[in-house]
Amino acid sequence: MIPFDQINSVALSQFPQLVATWLPAGKRRGDEWVLGDLSGNPGRSLSINTRTGKWSDFSGAGKGGDPISLYAAINTNGDRVTAARALGEILGVTSDTVDPVPVHRDQPLHQSDWSPIVPPPADAPAPDFTGWDEVYAYRDAAGFPLRYVVRKNATEHERKKIMPLTYGTSPKGTRWHLKHDAAPRCLYGLDRVAQHRAVLVCEGEKAADAAQSMFPRIACVTWTAGTGNVSKSDWSVLEGKNVLIWPDNDEPGLKAAEEIRSILAGIADTVRMVDVSGLNPGDDAADLNVPSPRDWLREHCGPVLCGMTVKRAQESAPVMQPGRRVAGLEPIQVRAGELDLVATAGEQALVASGMPVYQRGTALMRPGRREVAAANGRTTYAACLIDLGASALTDLLCQAVEWQKYDKRTQGWKQIDPPPTAAQTILARAGTWAFPSIAGVITTPTLRPDGSVLMAPGYDAATRLFHVDDPLLDLRLPNPSKNAAFDALNTLNTLLEEFPFAADVDRSVAVASIITAVVRGMMPVSPLFAFRANAPGSGKSFLVDVASVIATGRVCPVTSAGEDTTEMEKRLAGLLLAGYPIMSLDNVNGELGGDLLCQATERPIVRIRELGSSSSTEIENRAVIFATGNALRVKGDMTRRSLVASLDAGMEQPELRKFRHNPVEEVMENRGKYVAACITIVRSYMESGDDMQLTPLASFEVWSRTVRSALVWLGQEDPCDSMEAAREDDPERIEHREVVGLLAEAAGSGRQCALTIRQIEELSLQTTYGDDGHMSGLKFPELRDALVRIAGNASGKVSSRRLGKWFSDHKGRITDGARIMDSGVTRDKVKRWYIASRASN
Repeated sequence: MIPFDQINSVALSQFPQLVATWLPAGKRRGDEWVLGDLSGNPGRSLSINTRTGKWSDFSGAGKGGDPISLYAAINTNGDRVTAARALGEILGVTSDTVDPVPVHRDQPLHQSDWSPIVPPPADAPAPDFTGWDEVYAYRDAAGFPLRYVVRKNATEHERKKIMPLTYGTSPKGTRWHLKHDAAPRCLYGLDRVAQHRAVLVCEGEKAADAAQSMFPRIACVTWTAGTGNVSKSDWSVLEGKNVLIWPDNDEPGLKAAEEIRSILAGIADTVRMVDVSGLNPGDDAADLNVPSPRDWLREHCGPVLCGMTVKRAQESAPVMQPGRRVAGLEPIQVRAGELDLVATAGEQALVASGMPVYQRGTALMRPGRREVAAANGRTTYAACLIDLGASALTDLLCQAVEWQKYDKRTQGWKQIDPPPTAAQTILARAGTWAFPSIAGVITTPTLRPDGSVLMAPGYDAATRLFHVDDPLLDLRLPNPSKNAAFDALNTLNTLLEEFPFAADVDRSVAVASIITAVVRGMMPVSPLFAFRANAPGSGKSFLVDVASVIATGRVCPVTSAGEDTTEMEKRLAGLLLAGYPIMSLDNVNGELGGDLLCQATERPIVRIRELGSSSSTEIENRAVIFATGNALRVKGDMTRRSLVASLDAGMEQPELRKFRHNPVEEVMENRGKYVAACITIVRSYMESGDDMQLTPLASFEVWSRTVRSALVWLGQEDPCDSMEAAREDDPERIEHREVVGLLAEAAGSGRQCALTIRQIEELSLQTTYGDDGHMSGLKFPELRDALVRIAGNASGKVSSRRLGKWFSDHKGRITDGARIMDSGVTRDKVKRWYIASRASN
């Protein structure tokens, strides 16, 4: 029997050298070996992927998917059998490559009898796996095989057999032997460990592979030779990892898990044991049969047994996008009349190559980052989303894959730049893109909705956020507990101790804003945080800077609110489209409200009119919005969407105060400490299992049962209590209360007192007379003043249309137990209004 797979496997391990020998006229381009044809002529029509073995002759001479097919096309006129025999002889791969004599796993081995060679040399022949049902390759971090474990499944007459397979020298020669490698032995799954921060240790290769299919975001590994050989493996590769140990549900499995735990206690950042007591005796990860393995695993992970989660500061930030054509994709061939196919191929290449292209509404965007000044001469990274135009998209298409066009003169395919029409066509396909959606960019680790920490840089599918890693951030998360949460709260309160909060609830609002800015990734929406004072210089903007410097590493760029609501909404729309994580409306010296601001705080999806265009787009909003102002008042529907903190320095010129500490500078000295405090407070509450049973906050349920509940759990004032003060100070509410009360006093309550808008205006103009019979003034002057404020013009006349609209807008809204109602229309089809109160009902 010809071992085709083994021949291809060995050939691939040496393929760059083999191809260069067979076709020396070629040139290397990344993973590609390019030349004219299979005869070895110069040119560019023949492309061979030296990593995968795939090759294609674009002049029409054929293509193949492995080294044997290429060797056959060059040397044997396409005869694969003859080619396999010849290539096998060249590589030393024959059917008797593996030592057929089994060795019992417990048989003692002597150094003089057996000398393993791991890794095997490049010219080592491939093993013969004939007769074995399963083969498990132990690979290094780069994915190259170091040794194997082979398995024969149990049958009716025989027990299962699991044997090691290692290259080395024995009295029988230098070849593959059914023997163990010398201790310490590498773990199974090393190539997975390098790509993940979380690691799941199972017992046995079958269990590890089953777990990997269930939990693709975790590196699933195991060790060699079962429960009695834990100490003979090299566990040092799990240094700095968050480790879960999943034992078999039997006594040997649990004993081995404890041994692994004790080894990792001084190596890994965190170690958790999976509770398998509910499984059948002897069951492992391969036997798990539940609707949601992820939910099951989360429910059965015990508390952290040792260590802490750590993100260490680095000297430089990782590159945000992959290198040029690292995906090794097949070139895209451009032919006339195939623009749609070419554009589709380009889009697929961008997705396959991992280029940072994401859809946001009806636009394609990429994460952007620039180094900006922070504090005390430091720098940090500011991140936002940048719109991809045709030129920028063409640039990424060029980086992702090679583009070719057939050249009649040379009779071959030549390299070209991506056609601009390809990028334009891709951009025109809004609504049908395969690119992932993006909600925003962050520069600080945050929490996911399930409470896990988003720490890895890059795109996170669970939150649809792109994490631009801050290389200077050193983050260490303690084990979640109530004591850790109290320590974290004290850290934040100490930072705010010199701010002149008017009351304890105002401090609670400030702490809630800081925490929310860090963990915003876990919640669909968050309330607006407003800071107001009775005098300039009280520290409102400085308080926003403290929250911003913790969450982003820089003070908060501010945007003036504008002269009116329309101007403010234009500026707010631009910030939302750019995906900034924090935005501040500064110096709102008046009323704060507006439809877009209401949507941006309450709705996870916001429809925004694109700047300079009449069209609109829907985007996902993950920003935390702040507002500051001396005379700031939240009005209308914003009162239930805002938390308001008041500052009162108790002096005429608070800007002249002297502070003992500078909170912004303190944060920049050790930003990770304060980020960790925010995350720890929420994580500790979520893991406690406690339920504060607070009154639900409509639209902000997730925020309420995480940030709000965590603060109340730690004995802080409920930040939502600030809403009542804001509601009482709402100018729209005050205006509504005045009109309802004054109209009830002037006209009476109940349906029998209903009046038209004209009659209400005439009522406000009624005069009163003195004893001398002369007019002394208006009978209801306060009602007249209220109507003029609502619907009056510069000359003091009341617009019936505007007043009627005001009554319609406020119909049914209850204040002090009374509300405006309509009683139908008169014979002339004019609507009549009255005040309904509890007494009149």
